Amino acid sequence: MLKKPSKLTVISLLFLFLLPPAVIYLCMTFFDSKSYYAAAVLIIICAIIPFFVFFEKRKIRTGEIVIIAVMTALSVASRSVMAFLPQVKPTCALVVVTAVAFGPNVGFLTGALSMFLSNFILGQGMFTPFQMLGMGLVGFIAGAVFSKKKHSEKRLSVSITGGLLCFAVYGFIVDSCSVFMLSSSLTLSSALPFYASGLPFNIIHAVTTAVLLFFINKPMNDKFSRLRIKYGIFSAE
Repeated sequence: MLKKPSKLTVISLLFLFLLPPAVIYLCMTFFDSKSYYAAAVLIIICAIIPFFVFFEKRKIRTGEIVIIAVMTALSVASRSVMAFLPQVKPTCALVVVTAVAFGPNVGFLTGALSMFLSNFILGQGMFTPFQMLGMGLVGFIAGAVFSKKKHSEKRLSVSITGGLLCFAVYGFIVDSCSVFMLSSSLTLSSALPFYASGLPFNIIHAVTTAVLLFFINKPMNDKFSRLRIKYGIFSAE
């Protein structure tokens, strides 16, 4: 798996750590005091761009395109089919499995595309960039954490980590969208009720993700490992 951080990983981390302060400063300087929503959307878009640019310029193999397409399609289908059950979605678990098998960059791309494409069925909105970033970061962090094969085979650690990422990363980012859209002023006291109201939904989503990962990660990871070895899929990641 990953031996050292790839060029894309380093660039993406620089974007995520250096870009937010710059965008916030510019928005506060040149726009009114309530420009935090515009700043958040700009940060998300700029954070996602490096991944898509990298894959556009990379000499990607047909098998790699197929893997991304299949896992994205499965994630989209699973989210759409389970639309009648709030937060009971297999999407996050499938993104984590993909990230564990093929690395953080593939995990981010699969997560971001899954949310963007599934929203054509469930409905696009101002929340879409937040969902894309949230699910993309879940895949990115999961791929980075389980870059070593010996760790990726531990069912309990993968399921717990996936559930925590779903709760803390995806849940927090999506709830932040509600704070930016519905709160009249961006303060701690005004934001806390939005995060508190989202807790039950985030807990259900996290538990669903953890349970699914416990059962599907190892069998799917074994099959993906054979694909990596036999066809050299994402061997450079």
